[in-house]
Amino acid sequence: MPTRNAFTYNSIIGALVVSGSIDEAERIFTSMHEPDQCSWNLMVSGFAQHEMFVRSLEYLVKMHEEDFVLNEYSYGSALSACAGLRDLVMGTQIHASLAKSRFSSDVYMGSALIDMYAKCGGVDLAQRAFDGMTVRNTVSWNSMITCYEQNGPASEALQVFVKMMECGVEPDEMTLASVVSACASLCAVKEGQAIHARVLKFDKFCNDLIISNALVDMYAKCSMINEARWIFDRMPIRNVVSETSMVSGYAKVASVKTARTMFSKMVERNAVSWNALIAGYTQNGDNEEALGLFLLLKRESVWPTHYTFGNLLNACANLADLKLGRQAHTHVLKQGFRFQHGPEPDVFVGNSLIDMYMKCGSVEDGSRVFRNMIERDGVSFNAMIVGYAQNGQGTEALQLFKEMLDSGEKPDHVTMIGVLCACSHAGWLRKDVNILIL
Repeated sequence: MPTRNAFTYNSIIGALVVSGSIDEAERIFTSMHEPDQCSWNLMVSGFAQHEMFVRSLEYLVKMHEEDFVLNEYSYGSALSACAGLRDLVMGTQIHASLAKSRFSSDVYMGSALIDMYAKCGGVDLAQRAFDGMTVRNTVSWNSMITCYEQNGPASEALQVFVKMMECGVEPDEMTLASVVSACASLCAVKEGQAIHARVLKFDKFCNDLIISNALVDMYAKCSMINEARWIFDRMPIRNVVSETSMVSGYAKVASVKTARTMFSKMVERNAVSWNALIAGYTQNGDNEEALGLFLLLKRESVWPTHYTFGNLLNACANLADLKLGRQAHTHVLKQGFRFQHGPEPDVFVGNSLIDMYMKCGSVEDGSRVFRNMIERDGVSFNAMIVGYAQNGQGTEALQLFKEMLDSGEKPDHVTMIGVLCACSHAGWLRKDVNILIL
């Protein structure tokens, strides 16, 4: 009986990875007497493809320890794993190794680096990687545009797109969709319409689902619901993204009834769809409807997100219903929205909890949430400062304002409104505030 060689083993491993049998692929790999570079790469890439990112990086480390030279496939899969884990530290280490290799100038490696840094939130590092590329292709430009579109500032995404055009690089559907999404974030209607006009000139873009979804979302976010509907009605194929954008758009222009009708007709709904309608009700003052929709969501066994709870807590805050707010807080903790080492949920939900407790007059509960948060941002401080001021605790608000300044968090106009309100309660004069700031 002929013995299996590495090529045969690798073919079997590759087929198992493609079929989704990653555990069986690993079993075959461990049975090999002498796995080669291809064998190791198959395991690194296989685990990355199946979103088992930690395992992917473990195999990369073992591969390196076995003195196998890392190639473009090894680096590409490893960077993908780092992006999936949002592991900037490991990603930077792999970049350092890549920089010493013969693949440092490879255009595909450059694009993978930009994508990794973008997904890890390292915008400056992504820009540095982009600037260091001697050759760029459409994917490279797309990665940089998407980086700014997703991390901000969105205006930079438009600037990169302009430079891309000046360099004579032809955009594809991903380019245009990302730029339109940036326009949506900025409510840049004029620029968005210019991209739309460009799309209409090319048949290959006109019926593209990704671009059409981005255009519907852009017009909806800019409160141009008729334009959004015009595109939506002419889409040959729609999906949950298209329909959710329309639900959100109708809610934004206070047509909540139409939003509910469209929501009811959706064949497929996800948490984002539910969030859009719940947010629509809270934004338009229909807080009881928002709470009722949350209960319906639970009955439908839809897994709520932090945005779901943010909207739920906003409804409780608007109703100033402390009992409901505490019940919502219990839901939050049961759902597992917690910090790694603390009892309170992520920053977004934590801020919503503070706002809810303060608006319900439960300053002690709001303060407890704030103190238990491992991570805080400007919104956290603002919610506390304004909450203290509105509940007549001006001195506490001003003390927290000083703490905010000491932490390096920059105050904004909301902060200063809270501070001025606190001054009136505490009997402070402007000169006292100046002393506090200094």
